[in-house]
Amino acid sequence: MQSDRSRTRADPLRVLIVEDEFLIADYFAGLVEDAGHEVVATVATARETLDLLAAGTEADVVSLDVKIPGGMDGVELGTALRERGGPPFFFVTGSGEPMTRRRCEALSPLAILQKPVDPAAFAAVLQSLRRGAEG
Repeated sequence: MQSDRSRTRADPLRVLIVEDEFLIADYFAGLVEDAGHEVVATVATARETLDLLAAGTEADVVSLDVKIPGGMDGVELGTALRERGGPPFFFVTGSGEPMTRRRCEALSPLAILQKPVDPAAFAAVLQSLRRGAEG
């Protein structure tokens, strides 16, 4: 599940988008591509995410919507990714609830972005991960 360690800073990041609203997912995909990176998949649920990664899909980073359908929300999915040694992730949320924010912060994600997402902030998260690949 972890990304290939031989990748370099010059390689585009492989981004997995977890977002249940099609128009938002499409917008995020555009942000990823505009930043010079690759969308490996867009999925709507935690189960789809875990199945995709278990099947060998490689992602360098996961964009996680907090409120997704199914039995597991985005924060629980973040916990599962961390426990399984999965790729790093950042949260995207439309919730202003303090409890939701605390749950997100407890996992120390790369970032917590508030919807509507600032394109520059989204790109900055990807850029910070790319800089980390320098080594």
